[in-house]
Amino acid sequence: MQRLFWHFYLFIFIVLLAAGWAVEQLWQQWQPAAEPPWLTSYTSLLQQQLQQPVATWPSTVSLNIIALPTDSISWLPAELSLLQQGKVVSLFEEEQVYFYYLANNQLWRLGPLPLIQNDGATWFTLLFFILLAVAIALWLWPVARDIRRLQHSLQQFSTNTDTNLYLPARSFIAPIADSFQYMSGQIRDLLKLQREMTQAVSHELRTPIARLSFALEMAQQLPAQEKQLMLQDVKELQHLVDEILDYARLETGQLPLQMQQINLTELITNVQEKLTPLPGAPIYLTLPAQAMLHGDGHYIERALQNLLVNAKKYAVQHISLTLSQHKQYWQIEVEDDGPGIPEQLRQYILKPFFRIDASRNKQAGGFGLGLAIVARVTQWHLGKISITNSTLGGARFVLLLPQRHVNH
Repeated sequence: MQRLFWHFYLFIFIVLLAAGWAVEQLWQQWQPAAEPPWLTSYTSLLQQQLQQPVATWPSTVSLNIIALPTDSISWLPAELSLLQQGKVVSLFEEEQVYFYYLANNQLWRLGPLPLIQNDGATWFTLLFFILLAVAIALWLWPVARDIRRLQHSLQQFSTNTDTNLYLPARSFIAPIADSFQYMSGQIRDLLKLQREMTQAVSHELRTPIARLSFALEMAQQLPAQEKQLMLQDVKELQHLVDEILDYARLETGQLPLQMQQINLTELITNVQEKLTPLPGAPIYLTLPAQAMLHGDGHYIERALQNLLVNAKKYAVQHISLTLSQHKQYWQIEVEDDGPGIPEQLRQYILKPFFRIDASRNKQAGGFGLGLAIVARVTQWHLGKISITNSTLGGARFVLLLPQRHVNH
């Protein structure tokens, strides 16, 4: 950034000097001298007109004519001699000239006659700023182009970690691009390591879980109750492995979304019917007749199922799901009459493996991945999720999903 700052600083300094010098040279060439070349011929023409009788001057002379006392001006001897000879004497005043003529012992002043246009300075000032603006634009254009490339690469990197950015070495933001390349390489390595570790751990867990399950099925001497508890523990381990794998795939973008038009009303109704047999409070729906969404039906259903299963764990008597349109989004609200979520924990509840104390029991179950998967599915659909207090007394989860998927 120091390189960019000093380059821009020196560039502006040099441009100001060059533009100021060029405009000054043009101004000096354009501005007439104190006595412009045409003044002599104009004075001669005026001399001929003034030799006519005074009564005819208004019709022949186009300048303002004013009579002055003879001694109103202190004349130099040479100027006074010319006046006494019947000659026209010109006196300059700022950017205009006055003509004086002595006739019948009466001093007459004619004028003023402007020497230059009044708006000349304005035009040259405008020219200076135009030159400055053009020079700055020429300098900024490649910088803006490279910044757009960097922005586009960053947006692509959010969905494709294999994105690379290459800028010429002479680019002013080349050091930033190099830092981005280094950072993206580190992130790719970390994601690859995470993927490999997740797959390795899951594979290593699946094998002993399968052997345990088979051994329990074949065991004949174990008491039925103890055998049932052991089988339940094996199922929980298997479920945990599946949850970890699903979350890892969503986290790394390993599973591309199958985007298509889905009817949210129909999908939510199917999820309710699927969860009705489970223990817990009933689910009440408030849905429009039809709600079309461009998204992945499988993962949208998975997210809604996780939300409703979470609500069933804590609700006492009532769970409500409301689907409504909010600008260009579909808003899904899931509320329950359970104990709710403390405000200080809401920023953590959507993170993986986080569970509040109330969920650390066999009845509630869970591994702290259900809501994390909801958050990840929502993010992949470019939506938003928030947690507030419910009017029923418990927690209120709000999902905002864009009706149309926009590629970034």
